[in-house]
Amino acid sequence: MNIELGILNDGRITIVSDAPLPDVIKRVEFYREQRLFQIVYKNITQDDQLMECEISEELAIPVEKSPDITVFTLFEGLEPLAYKVPLIKVGALY
Repeated sequence: MNIELGILNDGRITIVSDAPLPDVIKRVEFYREQRLFQIVYKNITQDDQLMECEISEELAIPVEKSPDITVFTLFEGLEPLAYKVPLIKVGALY
């Protein structure tokens, strides 16, 4: 499964999955010092997922401005789905 981060023309931050996610995402955490994202799933028995790609400083600027993130994903037997979740920033502002 690949998960990609993107910025729409209107500045909204998105993540897109090319396969069904293990569960509904509850929130996304952005670790400022490492510039990494962690996906936190609604079902607490699921392991949280750390996105392994550090984002650039340029991309960190719109991320800092965004209060939420739009998730585009697939669920087994359903149409593609988009929903917003909180984007929590962790750590000191650089």
